[in-house]
Amino acid sequence: MKTHIEIENLNVYYGEEQVLNNISIDIPDKKITAIIGPSGCGKTTLLKSINRLIDEVDGVKVSGKVLVDGEDIYDPKAEVTQIRKKMGLLSQKPYPLPMSIYDNVAYGPRIHGQKDKKKLDALVEHYLRESSLWDEVKDKLHSSAARLSVGQQQRLCLARGLAVEPEAILGDEPTSSLDPVSAERIERKLLELKGKYTIIIVTHSLRQAKRLADYVLFLYLGNLIEHGPAEEFFKNPKHVKTHAYINGRFIDEHKIDKELNLKGTECPANFVKTKIALEGMEIGQVLKVIVDDKTAVSEVPKAVEYDGHKVLSVNPLNNTDWEIICQKEL
Repeated sequence: MKTHIEIENLNVYYGEEQVLNNISIDIPDKKITAIIGPSGCGKTTLLKSINRLIDEVDGVKVSGKVLVDGEDIYDPKAEVTQIRKKMGLLSQKPYPLPMSIYDNVAYGPRIHGQKDKKKLDALVEHYLRESSLWDEVKDKLHSSAARLSVGQQQRLCLARGLAVEPEAILGDEPTSSLDPVSAERIERKLLELKGKYTIIIVTHSLRQAKRLADYVLFLYLGNLIEHGPAEEFFKNPKHVKTHAYINGRFIDEHKIDKELNLKGTECPANFVKTKIALEGMEIGQVLKVIVDDKTAVSEVPKAVEYDGHKVLSVNPLNNTDWEIICQKEL
């Protein structure tokens, strides 16, 4: 899949609290990517980092890179207004502007210099049609947007976002406040639009993620636990935390019985020392291995599983170090 947005070693802090831990991921172009995970795991923070709305949070600190079309949006020279123009946003609740239906859609083009009445008329109709709202509002364009139903308001917000011609649509639980019929309309529209836009949605609904997503990211406590194509992700999760979450079970925080620091050690010494450590443990005990060798991130888990033990998780700790949690099975 072609990449549109690249996230490299992204860390976000609210004051002294770190809420995203060294996130690195490629977001595919013109696909729907779903960000899933329990409440408080950093999903919305990640989404807001992609259009720099995170800047509006007091005391926030961001490190790392977010590349859109190859340009780092956190470069000091980056133009924030242009970055946000590339990213249409759908919030949990629709927030139409306190003006008419027509003016809501025309608002963005006007800000960006479009003054021609005929062109504005055409733009308003086009994007209301694009959001499947035109037939319902074409005879009351100059009525207040506040008179629309909640479902209609969300589609109006979609039209308003599309009217500035973004490259991507970011949805923060965009159907959570809608009735089932309105939610289905938004879902169907997102499926139609993915051929034109990169779409990223935060959702608590695994059913919605399964219906819509081409690609899935699973966050837990600020860490990117697993990601991949949706079909493979849901059918064959690689990590025990992912498996527990998508099957509706509690995510266990395992008691660590032994810790092995292999920083500065290269393969094959990494997995040899890991195997020796496991041999000296009792069945069911959990070993935590810290490595800073990129090869070890894949090779140590392979060696552990080859010997019949279980790999519980593989997580980045920072820009250089990884944590491998494994359990003695035999």
